[in-house]
Amino acid sequence: MFPHIERTRLLARLHDASNRYPITVILGARQTGKTELCRGLASSPDHYFDLERSLDLVRLTDNPISVLGELSGWIVIDEAQELPALFKTLRVLADRPDHPARFIVTGSVAPTLLESVSESLAGRAAIIEIGGFDLRETGTENWKSLWLRGGHPPSFLAPDDALAYEWRENYLSALIGRDLRIWSHADLPPALIRKLLDLVADSTGQAWNHSAAAGILDISYKTVQNYIETLKRAYIIRELQPLETNVRKRIRRSSTLLIRDTGILHSLLRVSEESHLESHPRRGFSWEAFCIDEIVRLAEIREEHCFRYSVQGGTEVDLVTELPGRRLGFEFKSGDAPRLTDAMKAGRDDLKLEKLYVIFPGDTRHQMDDRIEGVGIERLPELCDEIKG
Repeated sequence: MFPHIERTRLLARLHDASNRYPITVILGARQTGKTELCRGLASSPDHYFDLERSLDLVRLTDNPISVLGELSGWIVIDEAQELPALFKTLRVLADRPDHPARFIVTGSVAPTLLESVSESLAGRAAIIEIGGFDLRETGTENWKSLWLRGGHPPSFLAPDDALAYEWRENYLSALIGRDLRIWSHADLPPALIRKLLDLVADSTGQAWNHSAAAGILDISYKTVQNYIETLKRAYIIRELQPLETNVRKRIRRSSTLLIRDTGILHSLLRVSEESHLESHPRRGFSWEAFCIDEIVRLAEIREEHCFRYSVQGGTEVDLVTELPGRRLGFEFKSGDAPRLTDAMKAGRDDLKLEKLYVIFPGDTRHQMDDRIEGVGIERLPELCDEIKG
């Protein structure tokens, strides 16, 4: 259905990082294209190590300094979460004065991997977080397919929606049956992990409460907390914290969870076709999750700079970004031609937003008032370039 998609901007970011740092760490969920992106960058086949392949894992476990220290050029180490101890070796190699090698390390983000990166490679590594395809890569005219299927390449590029849905179900089965149980250091039955994911999906875009989830699933608060943290570190979900502000109103203090990839969200919601999505009661929340993920990635905004603003019984702003010297707000409307509302004006004024953007399905941009602008989804990459600039 779709041609092969070149990820030229992502490759440019990777090259730029590698020119400035001896180590570039690429983090992201499984099956988002990390291996495809990096394999071809290795200076030769001998410079590529896949740590999910037993031979490579044994070689770098037994004598990593000897194996890696003899190589120069670009060295790729894939799925590094399988060998967290390797990062101490990389620190030694990165500190060599002549820098004969550039290391590209990928990982699907087990907690121990993040700890190893922060402890061993501080100041020595650039970290690039990647997801699946984005609007700029697929072409904005394909936004409906990207929203429905998500950005994982095997899902987006599938010949039809049924095969895309089947791939995502198999992906979830593997994630639940192996990775989440290992990474969480807990042993919930797969059926219960699936129920937790279903609950997160059904609550996406809404206030989340660990205690309430624990009561529904009949498990402990700490077990829910552990799995949610694991899902965040595995790039499956995103958490928006409430914006702390001095507005004299009763602000909701609960955080909000979002499934990052809407293809995965739709599988958890049993949505396999566009017609299912059009009539689904969670359609608006799905649109919100889709747009937020695109904005964060296209504008390269750090997650810790993203918030939600919600006043009890009153004003809400779906996404607030705190950037150097500026505060921007975003609202997401899944219907065509959104109208200016008093709630939009209140959110803009409460937070003293430089601009409030209302993102909707469409291909136009129009001023709704002097500091509120409607932006069609097909113009979102253009807007994100302006924000980044």
